[in-house]
Amino acid sequence: MFQLFQSEVFRLRKRAQSWILIVLTFLLVGVFYGGFTIGSFFATGANKDDLLRELPFDQLSDFGLSIGLGFFGGVMLVIVAAGMMGNEFSWNTLRPLVARASSRSSLLTAKLLALLLYTVVFSVIVAILVGVLSIVSSLIAGVDVAFSGGAVVDAAWFTLRMIVASLPYLAFAFMLATVVRSNAAGIAGALGLSFLEPTVFGLLGLISSVFHKIEKGGISYNQSQLMTWNGWGDEWVPLVILLAYTVLFLAISFWVFLRRDVTSG
Repeated sequence: MFQLFQSEVFRLRKRAQSWILIVLTFLLVGVFYGGFTIGSFFATGANKDDLLRELPFDQLSDFGLSIGLGFFGGVMLVIVAAGMMGNEFSWNTLRPLVARASSRSSLLTAKLLALLLYTVVFSVIVAILVGVLSIVSSLIAGVDVAFSGGAVVDAAWFTLRMIVASLPYLAFAFMLATVVRSNAAGIAGALGLSFLEPTVFGLLGLISSVFHKIEKGGISYNQSQLMTWNGWGDEWVPLVILLAYTVLFLAISFWVFLRRDVTSG
């Protein structure tokens, strides 16, 4: 299984997409920092203060990382998660992989471990790059950088929570790509779930408060709760729920893949 894992990591490392998504995320976040920095030179009064307030390093979690990891990063990671299986079907490379693997479960496990490793590496690199953006933007705008050990710890804690919070969506994208044999289905399904779930429950909540109670068992609500976690308390409940969804989606992936006739694609 270790050789399979090495193979998956090697393929991710050599695949241009893996690096392009990191660069693209950096550039997209850079647009925000650049826009706020440039805008601060032309804005006045309260508007100028609002723009400058987001640039310092101590605002990294609330601004830069929320955009970089919470929004753009989530989309990029879903693309990779769906492609871990979806690309094998579209490239007709699944049968050779299965033939070389000691078992199907070891192949799937290797892919998931490689995906987890990529998620961690992606998140750490993006967090560091966004931190650099914050420092450079603050210096250009002429405001206090506000770099401190406490701010670094806060950014690291936010990054860790963001990694955990993204797991259900990555598992869902992986599951859909495995079940439907389509990269596009995995991407569309996972992104659709992340965007539509809070909207649907919000509209249904206008009809009856019962739906607000049901929403508390969903992914989006518990992801939001986890991201506001500042210490041990009732917040362990969202963590357990998110991990339960992750395990469920992965279990379905294994169940389908272990019973699938791969000779037909």
